[in-house]
Amino acid sequence: MPLTTRPWIVVVLLGLLALSPVSGRAGVTPEGVKAVEGATTKPDPVEQPAHAAYPRPFSRPGTMGKDYDTWRDATGPDIGETTVDIRRLPSRVDNSTRPQFPPIYKQKGGACGQFTSIASIFTYEMNLLNGTEASTEATQFPADFSWNMCNAANSAQGSEAHHGWETAKHIGIPTVKTYGRVEGDKDKIGLWANGYPIWREAMEYRVAGYRYTPTATVAQINEARGWLFDRNQPKAGKASVGGLLALDGRMGELKKVTRTIPEGDYLAGEDVWIHWGPSGYGHGITCVGYDDQVGFDVNGDGKVTNDIDINADGKVTLADHERGAFIVVNSWGKTWSKDGKIYLLYSAMVDPTWQRGNYLGRIEVSRHIPRCTLKLKLACNKRSDLRVTIGIAGDKDATKPEHELAPQPLNGWPLFGKPKNNVGEVPLAGPRDESPLEVGIDLTPLLSKLGAKSAGEGRLFLSFSCDDKSDATGLLHACAIRHYDDKGAFLRESPVKVQEGSFGKKTFTLTTVLPLQR
Repeated sequence: MPLTTRPWIVVVLLGLLALSPVSGRAGVTPEGVKAVEGATTKPDPVEQPAHAAYPRPFSRPGTMGKDYDTWRDATGPDIGETTVDIRRLPSRVDNSTRPQFPPIYKQKGGACGQFTSIASIFTYEMNLLNGTEASTEATQFPADFSWNMCNAANSAQGSEAHHGWETAKHIGIPTVKTYGRVEGDKDKIGLWANGYPIWREAMEYRVAGYRYTPTATVAQINEARGWLFDRNQPKAGKASVGGLLALDGRMGELKKVTRTIPEGDYLAGEDVWIHWGPSGYGHGITCVGYDDQVGFDVNGDGKVTNDIDINADGKVTLADHERGAFIVVNSWGKTWSKDGKIYLLYSAMVDPTWQRGNYLGRIEVSRHIPRCTLKLKLACNKRSDLRVTIGIAGDKDATKPEHELAPQPLNGWPLFGKPKNNVGEVPLAGPRDESPLEVGIDLTPLLSKLGAKSAGEGRLFLSFSCDDKSDATGLLHACAIRHYDDKGAFLRESPVKVQEGSFGKKTFTLTTVLPLQR
């Protein structure tokens, strides 16, 4: 088709040029976005490069303190450790078209953060790792499992992406097939998975690390584009496989910021957000790709540009860009915005009134094979006040443990803050369910601390109680130690005899010989 019949092509080329740094060579962090000839403004003097960041309170648990490195167990390069070579980036990437991306879901409650972090991003990354496709329930992961760990048994309570990622780090995530659902109806809110096989499967699927980075400059947008394309890690002779990014948008009054691309423009008829909503609370959404050609005339001057100071602050920065957009998947169903996806201008990420919308989150996943686990069947009438400690010693005749573990879900998830604000003041199994809950706890990390002692026989110490200020009570019904080989195949179970397993203000303790791996 002749160029004259496609007027947007010229504008697209100008927009792409404006996205590229004009000072410094490609592959080096740009020092500024320089206005092209004809602009009357000064260039932004500082073009801050991509880097890891911890904006409060949504980027990591506050209980871990300011020195908590969320990427410490990951093996891949951290943000800022890879070269961003924009010359190799295509103009469009959409990872939602890959077979590893799950279906677009329609959330029922306040689980948007978990649809983003687990049902979408975790599912995608785990399928890439496993070499599988997200086409069946056996290769999809639920939003519900992690959400019920932190929603206080309240359907209206939201969650952060890091709640799901920390759940995956500490106990793992089961598949939809084993767990039984992606998200339950209201009668399932706050119910925890009941059955050792669910918890055992979850142990295998983990998050190794997660990270947030600001996206308020062109350099930072370029790093995000590189992550979406090939994680800024090109591999000669291999197809590029990019990652996904978590977003937290402000979604009130969306009609005020939603525009439809006009006839004659690239992707005419598609919807695009030009800013975050002017009001409302946070909402988790998933960034699956980008399109550098998508644009909209935000300031109404009849042009779509990246090189004019449209906000009159005396300089040209990312905030002035009208071309270039992320591709975003929502959890409001397949028919929302035509196909469940929408475009978000890069410039929308620069919003001083909505800090959450200025950052993107990413993860690295891993597989884990548990070698030794604890199967417990217990009840407690207030799970926020339950306290369980597991200890081990390398000597079978030891009288006290050498190493101890306080499993997060059996201690009110202290990582997430005040127990009643995350697990809820309900029975252990869930609201209105006083029945015992059967769970599994991975002992492998604890046993690894014994080092050379981790062979032969050791000793296991168990302690069950409730918070000192609580009137809660509980009962341990059954306990067993289970062993697996190095491929995860079941070897044997060693039942532990339980007599009078009641606890409350009075602690119930149990100790037994612990067969160690040979």
